[in-house]
Amino acid sequence: MPKILPMLMMTCLMTTTAFAQPRYTMGNEPVTLSATGTDPCSYGEIVELAPETTISVYPGASEELEAIDELAEATPVWVCETSNDEQMVGIIYGAYHDQDCEISSPVAEDTDYFGPCDSGWVMARDVVLLAG
Repeated sequence: MPKILPMLMMTCLMTTTAFAQPRYTMGNEPVTLSATGTDPCSYGEIVELAPETTISVYPGASEELEAIDELAEATPVWVCETSNDEQMVGIIYGAYHDQDCEISSPVAEDTDYFGPCDSGWVMARDVVLLAG
């Protein structure tokens, strides 16, 4: 019986470790809504771009990641977070202009955004804040 206990403990440890996943993997970093007591994001839009160009949206705060989307000039976005080096911003944006992204109310605690709209990271220089 004493030999079974260590084996059982090892099995439990291996199972627990197998299911423990890091919050951020491969550079992916969800946009976080911060509990500041006010709206968690500020309204903005993609700045003026050269004709027929777009900006890339990344799954984390790095241009070294593979882009997940492209946004055109004047696309409305919600800016919710700034990277540590302040070069990139975490944004939320709808598939159509007036889509409700469900971020207009304060949140009780910091939480990753997994709402109805898309989210990702863009270069801060590519966004102009309009409100908030």
